[in-house]
Amino acid sequence: MTAFTYRVRPICPMLSAPSTEETTMLRSPLLRRTILSAFAGTMILCAFAFQARAADPSAAACVGIATPDQKRDATTIQRIEQAWLTAEYHGHRKYLACLLEPDYRTSSRSGLVRSRQDVIDRVPQVADDAREVPKLETIVVIHGDSATAHSILKTTDKAGNPKEVHFVDGYTFHDGRWFAFSGADL
Repeated sequence: MTAFTYRVRPICPMLSAPSTEETTMLRSPLLRRTILSAFAGTMILCAFAFQARAADPSAAACVGIATPDQKRDATTIQRIEQAWLTAEYHGHRKYLACLLEPDYRTSSRSGLVRSRQDVIDRVPQVADDAREVPKLETIVVIHGDSATAHSILKTTDKAGNPKEVHFVDGYTFHDGRWFAFSGADL
């Protein structure tokens, strides 16, 4: 192991008594690897954070992606619920990125809470527009700029037996369209 000495000049002379000081530091392969690993890890995390933000469409792009002709009525919420399911089945992540509020949260039957990004990440990255999408039955309650949708998905389990999946989504209306802010699997 070799040692080296370097001079450190303080940025603000008022904060340290000596104007220069001698500092000795061990130069070891382990220290260099640790520093490089920490730097590489930080850069990878920054890249993921940038990629997640960069993947979100702009507000202007969302106007073209969102369900068209939105009104403050039950029919619009039913169309949005069906479009949401279609986006999940077909791998249209941008639709969800435009629909879900930034602070969106949903909870599972077991109590697991998922974020907006968790929901988007569960959608396949490869679009599959040929996959059949089941029809939802949706009951909607609207109160001013808020709406609640209770949807029932009739499907089959892995053994082919019929089953129903119930879930609730909460919406708010602003900027000319509906946005989902919460959900729960029942």
